[in-house]
Amino acid sequence: MANGSGVSATFEFKPGSIRANMKRFDGDVNALVAGVVDFQGTKAVAWMKVNAKWKDRTGNARQTLSGHGEHTATYHLIRLYGGMPYQIWLEVRWSGKYAIIGPAVKYHGLALMNRLRGIVNKLGSGV
Repeated sequence: MANGSGVSATFEFKPGSIRANMKRFDGDVNALVAGVVDFQGTKAVAWMKVNAKWKDRTGNARQTLSGHGEHTATYHLIRLYGGMPYQIWLEVRWSGKYAIIGPAVKYHGLALMNRLRGIVNKLGSGV
C-alpha cells in the first residue's frame, strides 16, 4: 500500500505460523516452569537438612533427605523424601513434632507458587 511518502507495507496472515509459534511458546513456558520447579526442589532439600528438628546420631536420616523434580507436558512435581526406613516415624510420631518433609512441602510449595506468580505477572506486564 503506497502513501504520500512512497513507503509501502504488506501484511500476510498465515494461520499455520501462529499455531506453530503457540506450540513453541507452550514448550518454552513448560521448560521455564520445569526449571523453576527444579530450583525450588533443590532449595527445599537444603532447607530440610538444615531445619530438621531431630538429633541425628548417625547422620544417616539427615544425609538421606532428598528430592527431585518430575515433569511431563501436563504437570510438574517436586517429590521430597527421606531415605531411612524409620523416616516415616520422624514425620508422624509425637503428632509431627519432628516432621520435616511435611513442613517443607507447605513452606516450599507456597514459595514455588509465589515465584511462578511473579514470573506470570512479569510476562503479563511485558517485562
